[in-house]
Amino acid sequence: MKNTTEDKKVINKLQKDTQEFFLGKINGNLWPYVYGAPQDDSDPVRGGILYNKVLEWEQDYYLYKYEAELFQTKGHLLTSLIGSNATFIELGPGSEQSVRLKTLPLLKTCPDLSGYLGIDISQSFLDKVIEVIHSAFPSIFIDGIQADFTQLKDLPEFGKPVVFFKGSTIANLKRDEVPVFISYIKKLVGKKHYLLVVHDANQDEISLMKAYDNSRVAVFIKNIMYRLYRDVIGEGMEPEPFRYKPEWEPETHELKHVLTATKSQQFELHGHTIEIEEGQKFHTFSSFKYPIEVFQNMLSLTGYKPIDFVLDNSGRIAAHIFAG
Repeated sequence: MKNTTEDKKVINKLQKDTQEFFLGKINGNLWPYVYGAPQDDSDPVRGGILYNKVLEWEQDYYLYKYEAELFQTKGHLLTSLIGSNATFIELGPGSEQSVRLKTLPLLKTCPDLSGYLGIDISQSFLDKVIEVIHSAFPSIFIDGIQADFTQLKDLPEFGKPVVFFKGSTIANLKRDEVPVFISYIKKLVGKKHYLLVVHDANQDEISLMKAYDNSRVAVFIKNIMYRLYRDVIGEGMEPEPFRYKPEWEPETHELKHVLTATKSQQFELHGHTIEIEEGQKFHTFSSFKYPIEVFQNMLSLTGYKPIDFVLDNSGRIAAHIFAG
């Protein structure tokens, strides 16, 4: 199993992004750091754990469960468009639960599956992915690469590659950023291939607010500040006094995850004095909910040809097949 990611590179990027965020040079850039893991039992950084609590307890948080239902009940409609002898290259397969509820049901509908390659920044996630997939398909090619898939330089050669992307990264990319990222994926694969990508197409503000504007999501989003405190800022910052409130902008199809300071504070950050005023808003990151036509047009700009898409039963989650 190949390891191409060093912790030092991740921390360096986190330091740069944190500095730009608090200096106001850029906002909405903290999405890569929301799933921070604790270093010991007393560590308050536990983004991944808190997100799992959202999935388990928030009945109105529909994204994960409806995506899983889509793959479990309609996955065969997607794989029938791809045909036999495909090798799936999954970008960011995620946790064991995600693989068992989403990836595995989809793969089981593939006629004569040739292989599976998982690419994830987390070695522990990747080890479990390989174990789960291998137990279901003991006789096919299965491998993993530990890496930030946005930083890859090349991929192994496969006869009929299918890039499979459950979409968490795309959900955080602005409209002008999506074609750039998808072009990178297309160039990375190089040869003729399929792209299977999922996104949330929900435009209903009431439904969105039910999903995001609740106490468990608030604790999850606020945990980002503990990550910045632990890994970048340190003494001088108080990570707790922030209040979460999502903001929906239908014109840009953007749900902003906003933290508002509930007290003033001051701290040093790499030679800069950061002053936070009570009531000051911080846009940590966004979840984009692109309508299907908008999404297809963005990917078409990169040369991908839309073949078809499947909606979950609620009409909110869309899974697309593109030819590249």
